[in-house]
Amino acid sequence: MSNFVSRAVQLESFGGPEVLNIREVPVPQAGSGQIRVRVTAAGLNPMDWLMTSDAATAARFGLSLPSGFGTDYAGIIDQVGDGVTEFTVGDRVFGGALSRAVADYVVVDVAGTIAVGGDAHHTPDGVDDRTAATLTIAGCTASAALAVVNLGPDDTVLIGGAGGGVGVFAVQLARLAGARVIGTGSASSADALRALGAEPVTYGDGYGRPDPLPGSRRRHCRDGPIRDRHDAGGT
Repeated sequence: MSNFVSRAVQLESFGGPEVLNIREVPVPQAGSGQIRVRVTAAGLNPMDWLMTSDAATAARFGLSLPSGFGTDYAGIIDQVGDGVTEFTVGDRVFGGALSRAVADYVVVDVAGTIAVGGDAHHTPDGVDDRTAATLTIAGCTASAALAVVNLGPDDTVLIGGAGGGVGVFAVQLARLAGARVIGTGSASSADALRALGAEPVTYGDGYGRPDPLPGSRRRHCRDGPIRDRHDAGGT
């Protein structure tokens, strides 16, 4: 790509993967209070497909055509606008830019939010860009859900879909709070959940019913009540 033209995944109509196109677009420029990030990795979440599935849903998120795609990104700052003091050229960052992340470049408002202007955070040392590009949506979702219940060392929490994108963050955050974590998931995720500190419970005949622990699986709760149930399935 030249200094004037870059690439971005865009949609000219709403729908599934078949409407995604790689387009040449002008290289965006960082204005006052903004940074430009050269994207090295982008992460996709179910919400990205949901938002662009039809016009009515897109409108709820403030999207219109033509639209970009993807929200989670990671990369390196290559341009800093006037007034920005928190970041400098060459900094590694990650964050969210609503339906704009799958592109060569993304411009982010330093004081923005994921939904309005995008947001950016310094990528911790030791975290590669591919990993950092999975953090924003799933991590924020898990954090917001657990903040509601304010778990502590005396609590037990049941996390449904614990092996999924949001679930793995919810498990770790709950364990950091000192809570006991029971995590439902497939049999193939059991070892990974144990490594994160959860007590895995495999899905059974009762999966999808109102009672997530039917029959003998209720034994896992004998030594104390479950303080909260967080369903991360489908995320």
